[in-house]
Amino acid sequence: MTSQLQKQDLPTWHIVLARPSHELRAAEEMISLGQTVYVPRFRKEFQNKRNKGWSIRYFSLLSGYIFVLGSEHWGRVLGCESVSHVLRNPGGVPFSIEDDVVRAIRQAQDAGVYDEMRVHGRVPVNSEVKVLDGALAGIKGHVAASDDARVIFMLEMFGRQVKARAPLEIMGKVS
Repeated sequence: MTSQLQKQDLPTWHIVLARPSHELRAAEEMISLGQTVYVPRFRKEFQNKRNKGWSIRYFSLLSGYIFVLGSEHWGRVLGCESVSHVLRNPGGVPFSIEDDVVRAIRQAQDAGVYDEMRVHGRVPVNSEVKVLDGALAGIKGHVAASDDARVIFMLEMFGRQVKARAPLEIMGKVS
């Protein structure tokens, strides 16, 4: 009985679908209504093709989706211009997510788990990296050696460990 009461006391979140690429605008509209919202995001580092400078951009982790903390007036969310609709169960009840799930996503975001940031300087041996660009994009491996220009890492391919070499600027950190 006490575990049921404790679960009922935890805040619940609802999933709202925003218009394409309007997650932040929708979140701002809902915040102005007094709602508590969370838009999961990640950082990605890009190199400018002209001046070769690096910049960081933010992207939505779950494109189009926003978490809205449930309250008695949360139905006003549908009146927001950038909101498409609220996800609902087959019975028409708004789909809810427990606070623990949203908290876990937020902690992973704060730790940089979803980020695609390049490696700066030498990489410690045995640390995990991933390829951000090129034919091996998305593949992770453990560093065998590195210098200021390139990384030699071991990746699992074809059922065995394979040595690969890549320039430092296309390698990303794995948290």
